[in-house]
Amino acid sequence: MAQFRRFAVCLPSLGNAFLGEVTFSPKKCIHTLNNYSWLYGRRCENINYKVSRPVFTKKSYGCVNKCVINISNAREFSLTNCVFKKRKQSKEETVEELEEDIDDSLLEDPYFESIRGDSRIFGFFESEARESKGIGTLVLQPWVKWGANKRTDTSRQLLLDEAVALVNTLPGVEVVAKEIVPVKSMDKKFIFGSGTVERLVSQVRASHHISCIFINVEMLKRGQIVALEEAFGRKVLDRYSVVLGIFRHHAQTKEARLQIALAELPYIRKRLSGEKDQLMIMEREKHLKAALDKLAAVRAIIRKRRTKNSLPSVAVVGYTNSGKTSLIHAITKDVRAEGKDQLFATLDVTAHGCHLPCGLKVVFIDTVGFIQNIPTELVASFRATLEDAVYSNVVVHVRDASHPDYELQGTTVSETLNSLPLPKDTPIITVANKMDLETAKPKEELKGAHLVSALKGQGTEELLYDVEKEVLRVTGRKMWKFSLPTGSYEIQWLRSITGLAYEEVDEADPQMTHVLAVLTEQELAAFHRNFGK
Repeated sequence: MAQFRRFAVCLPSLGNAFLGEVTFSPKKCIHTLNNYSWLYGRRCENINYKVSRPVFTKKSYGCVNKCVINISNAREFSLTNCVFKKRKQSKEETVEELEEDIDDSLLEDPYFESIRGDSRIFGFFESEARESKGIGTLVLQPWVKWGANKRTDTSRQLLLDEAVALVNTLPGVEVVAKEIVPVKSMDKKFIFGSGTVERLVSQVRASHHISCIFINVEMLKRGQIVALEEAFGRKVLDRYSVVLGIFRHHAQTKEARLQIALAELPYIRKRLSGEKDQLMIMEREKHLKAALDKLAAVRAIIRKRRTKNSLPSVAVVGYTNSGKTSLIHAITKDVRAEGKDQLFATLDVTAHGCHLPCGLKVVFIDTVGFIQNIPTELVASFRATLEDAVYSNVVVHVRDASHPDYELQGTTVSETLNSLPLPKDTPIITVANKMDLETAKPKEELKGAHLVSALKGQGTEELLYDVEKEVLRVTGRKMWKFSLPTGSYEIQWLRSITGLAYEEVDEADPQMTHVLAVLTEQELAAFHRNFGK
């Protein structure tokens, strides 16, 4: 009795929208029109069916279109001779193994600690915390009243609120006073006017609760810090130093600690003038960069393995505390992706796998959050984290829909991405997160963004379909429909190569199973080679 094999094709003359079935027999293959009810309700707008034109000759048989394949010259095929290899799994732990080989003296250099001094603000906080329950901090937000340097993209109150949030992120630190201080420019020795300085100095010296002053500017000059600390008699911090302290607190891996050690060098360099100190900083910078370059090379190997194994990646980026990690957890259900209501809670690159609705496995990559008014040197130190965004197939930009500075935060992230060598054709999907909060913007103001609540899992399904659409497009994959013998090696092979979007035994013919699978052209060609189809 003749053995039959079936799978779905599209007649080239009828276009990609055509659904049909091919039945294989030992002598010929006849295409017949069929209507598959099992496919109804499945979102498959981009399903493509492609068969090489030279294979088929079209003949007309009355009112039925048929395609006949002459396989007299086709090679014989036997399932017992079919051998296929399972894809090797990438070893993500390679980076951790290499970290163990890095000399700890690079991070714990007593001689360098002697010149770091108070530039390492975390050491200052630790010593103060031992003597008191909390480090009282006065937060000052300078606000240029007029001129070219006046901010028009945000408000002074929102800048002060973010400054307070930064300070409160540091352990054992609390804001005891805050103030917006009008200034003419940021270039003065004391930044503030003489009358304002006198008032603030009197306030600080009269208070027993203020241990340090945080002035919310990008980076103070060495002369400004010296003058302000002499006037106040307290430690003076700027935005760079506070962010460094937060990074140091949240760093979990040796790679993150190396990045922070590198990021603090520009800060220390501007505060030291001795030739010996500068030479020491240059030497330390060289060794830190060499260690990070080795780790970056390993990450490059991991990315190549993903490419070789046809494992697409999706980078999740966004302003700090926009809910990136929470969104990854809502999508992948990975317990390692634990979102926290903190600034810069994520510093280390983490990869989280999941399957798209079509069955294809992808990796979602969590990245360090962005923030405004941060020197480029600090961003450059975390280039290994950002490289994963550069080399991803798709980028998901998560935005906090409940934040008053929604537009500015989005602009900050976009500008940072534009500063990276991100290919222009990389698709960027925008997500408006935290839509469950009462302060979320109206939907009418969020056009073009997926409306999501990562905390409640709302809107993630539609987002995944959009991610799927872009991943399939940029990786050259198409969704194919097959009708194959139930339990056959063909189905096992498809499962080993890619996840199956749909698999159902035919009710009329239990010997046959209908399958939807996502394949690249190379994988489809391998299927033809292995199974003679």
